[in-house]
Amino acid sequence: MAAWFTVVAPLLPELIRAARPMFTRSREPSQIPQQIRELQDAVDRNDQAIRTLASEMEQTLSALKQASAQLEATLIDLRRQQIEQDRRLQVMQWVTGVAVTAAVLAFGLAGYALAR
Repeated sequence: MAAWFTVVAPLLPELIRAARPMFTRSREPSQIPQQIRELQDAVDRNDQAIRTLASEMEQTLSALKQASAQLEATLIDLRRQQIEQDRRLQVMQWVTGVAVTAAVLAFGLAGYALAR
């Protein structure tokens, strides 16, 4: 839920500025048409700001989805590489065990040959 806030946070000052238009404060009946025009203008500006924000959020979500797909592909590749490295390590451990066994046998055989 907090992820959307990080996307919207930089745009909050603009939204607040657009949402707080300066209205005519007078309560005189002659000022009502002007107040209605100001409200309509504010609604139009807010509508445009919301549409802009929605398109920017859509682009951001698209970029996040693409990055997520790339990250998932990278993770799959890294897991495959890890499995391959684990297999190589097991082979090297087996070869090392055979080499150590052969060395111990050769050392024992050399010791036996020298003792005779």
